Amino acid sequence: MPYITNNIPLIINEKVTNSKEQYEGILKISKIHLSQEYYPQNSSLNDVNKGIEQLTNCKPNEDCMILLASHSGTSSISYFKNLEKLKVMDQAKIIYQGETYTYVLQKISYQEKTGFITIPKNTYDLVLTTCNTTNQNIQNIYLFKKI
Repeated sequence: MPYITNNIPLIINEKVTNSKEQYEGILKISKIHLSQEYYPQNSSLNDVNKGIEQLTNCKPNEDCMILLASHSGTSSISYFKNLEKLKVMDQAKIIYQGETYTYVLQKISYQEKTGFITIPKNTYDLVLTTCNTTNQNIQNIYLFKKI
């Protein structure tokens, strides 16, 4: 599924399979009891149908935007099912290479579900996206700034 940020298509790398794949980071949101690994973009485990999918090749220690997607339904891989409980100023953390990076929710946005999302350039550091649980034509977008 392609995504667009800043009206520029994101290039998804070819995925590789490795039976001992290492996760890249851990997304933690204590308010909703979420603590889940996500994998590098070229990993076979970097797939929304297997967990959290990383849609940008950005690292928390870089000046860029991390974009993560996951399901919001009732299956065992619906890691974003409780994002709707978040409110502005709630925090998310990413643990990456032994360091913890903290992000504060600035805005919740809703866009038509077309396979693309648009995010203003250079405005947010972490974006979480998932399907709306009440309207199948809407995508929920949670926009965070690093603190």
